[in-house]
Amino acid sequence: MATNYHYYGDSVRILFIIGGLTMIVSYPFFSSFIKMPIAFSIIGSVALVVFAGLMNPKQKLIMIMNTVISVLALAIFEYAAIYTYLNLSPSIGAHVAFFWVNQALSLLFFFAAYLAVKTLRGAFVEELNSS
Repeated sequence: MATNYHYYGDSVRILFIIGGLTMIVSYPFFSSFIKMPIAFSIIGSVALVVFAGLMNPKQKLIMIMNTVISVLALAIFEYAAIYTYLNLSPSIGAHVAFFWVNQALSLLFFFAAYLAVKTLRGAFVEELNSS
């Protein structure tokens, strides 16, 4: 009998919502540093909340998508943090804040990726009930 012992979808959901909210709240302050169109940031936030809402222990495709989204978000925000650290002036407070917001988002999606992968692995690896 399979178990949902490795289901961490609720935690992934919370991390996605926190990430999306952080993106929405911080975008107006850092829009001048972001080289992508405004629509990408909005679509990214909406995608996070949609896939957070779709997460459940019965649909493996959603688990796969949440894993892909969390890994991509980790890569995007860590790249932005490193790029900011290496190329923007640390003497300007907004640049430092932009680095820290990106670093925080990359850490958030680091944990989301870990939990999403554990959830995905648990969905595909059959475990015996210990009772």
